[in-house]
Amino acid sequence: MPMYEYRCQECGTKYEQLRRMSDADKDLECPLCGSRNVRREISACAIGGSSSSSSGGGCAPRGGFS
Repeated sequence: MPMYEYRCQECGTKYEQLRRMSDADKDLECPLCGSRNVRREISACAIGGSSSSSSGGGCAPRGGFS
């Protein structure tokens, strides 16, 4: 199951959630304020990662590489 990043358009809260691909944009609700005005964000891993097998793949934890 992929991890998606979301941002609440009401309070600005950004959060991550594991969801099925088929449900990525269904029934979204902000965990802080409860607003249903939530949008999926483009993940930094999806746009900045390398597909090279020698790189180890995956995303760095928040805060960068160790």
